[in-house]
Amino acid sequence: MNQTTKSIITILGIATVAALIWYFKNLVIYIIVAAIIAMIGRPLVEKISSLKFKKFKFPRWAAAGITLVLICCIILSILLLLAPMIGEFSTLINSLSIDNLEENIREPLRRFNDYIINTFPNVDKGFKVEGMFLGYLKDIANIDTFSSFVTSLTNMVTSFAIAIFSIIFISFFLLMEKGLLTDTITAFFSDKYEEKIRSASLSINKYLSRYFIGISIESLGIALLNGLGLVFIAKMDTELAIVVAFTSGILNIIPYLGPLIGDILAVTMGLVFHLNGGTTMGLGIYLIIILGIFIITQFIDNYVFQPIIYSNSVKAHPLEIFIVILVAGEIGGVLGILAAVPLYTILRVILLEFLPDRKFVKRLIGDDLNQ
Repeated sequence: MNQTTKSIITILGIATVAALIWYFKNLVIYIIVAAIIAMIGRPLVEKISSLKFKKFKFPRWAAAGITLVLICCIILSILLLLAPMIGEFSTLINSLSIDNLEENIREPLRRFNDYIINTFPNVDKGFKVEGMFLGYLKDIANIDTFSSFVTSLTNMVTSFAIAIFSIIFISFFLLMEKGLLTDTITAFFSDKYEEKIRSASLSINKYLSRYFIGISIESLGIALLNGLGLVFIAKMDTELAIVVAFTSGILNIIPYLGPLIGDILAVTMGLVFHLNGGTTMGLGIYLIIILGIFIITQFIDNYVFQPIIYSNSVKAHPLEIFIVILVAGEIGGVLGILAAVPLYTILRVILLEFLPDRKFVKRLIGDDLNQ
């Protein structure tokens, strides 16, 4: 078999695998999430299964079950903690007075409208940005819009329940049986690739463990700093501040785009809080304070948290990560964006393990994974 034929077969094989992944993308996402849970919970499973009480020793299936229950309880506790706070936030939104909102922002919008007309002579003199903005705002605040959103959300419950059950089911077996995923993958390849597959599996586990520990610490730090700033500096309602801060910490998992979305969310919530009489500060000053808190937190994240946390993690060029996030978002939506960096890490490890001498692999990865 000549080199051209081998290349064609390789390309067709990659295309086939990519097509299968795309077709079964939901299942692939379930397996990835389950693998992440198993990775996080495996140390606890090992600890529990090694415990002995006289002659009794915990079977591995029991250790896996206990670990999975603990992880689910932690997630459920966080949701139960946030539920009343989100309810408070919903009440705040529903109590928002559109008339009060108009009164606060009509004058700034009018000045902006005059600036546009004076700066660009070709703009129609009847141009009214405030009318357009306020009309759009009323449409958003209309209860029918929220009702439509709630209806759509309700229709997603069944799919969500299937996803949760699938992830828990897969996680249990990945926790219970050591090397199950690696053994399953090696079964599809000839024996000559087994050593490389197991080596890649160990590297992936090492780098992803670093990544998830790092991202967890980073998100917690971001949420804590933003929460303290909103409560003690911006004087925001404590429950609303916790919701905004916790959400910003979660969004920070998404590189580049997440912090920007968090900033927009914080300023929006600050606007709602101010317009409901939550503070006597001027609107502009109050929003600048909130934005300043988030900018300072992001500065600390960029120059303190990330260098410490990711010093031993896989490094990639910012443009690489940004493109990967856009592609993953197009394919898998929000879940795709969240899974983008871990998946790209896996891809880089596989390329380095199986195609280390290829020029594009050397250019793409370099010595990042060898550090």
